[in-house]
Amino acid sequence: MPSKSSTMSFSDLMSKSSVMSTNIKLNAEKIGRFGIDVIPFTNQMDNDKTLAEQLDQEQERLKSELKIKTAQLEEVSLRMEQNLALARKTVKLAEPQPSWVAYGITDKK
Repeated sequence: MPSKSSTMSFSDLMSKSSVMSTNIKLNAEKIGRFGIDVIPFTNQMDNDKTLAEQLDQEQERLKSELKIKTAQLEEVSLRMEQNLALARKTVKLAEPQPSWVAYGITDKK
């Protein structure tokens, strides 16, 4: 995976790429004399911008789904902890201490 080489924000990168591509196209003859094959270069810039937008949207959707799943997991975990605590209390009342180990209870008192 490539390492991040810029401290530019995503929105700045998108905006500056768009401006750059548009202005290179407008000045294709002048810019092309300095070594850039304008049409393929700007097409690649525009395609990368479109792909980056799609990936950003997908990433935001996944973040949202992750928040939902995290909340669901926390809810289930809390319920499990509560049920386990109730079960421990009930077993301790119902069974003599030497039998607690069969239920996974290792308390001494």
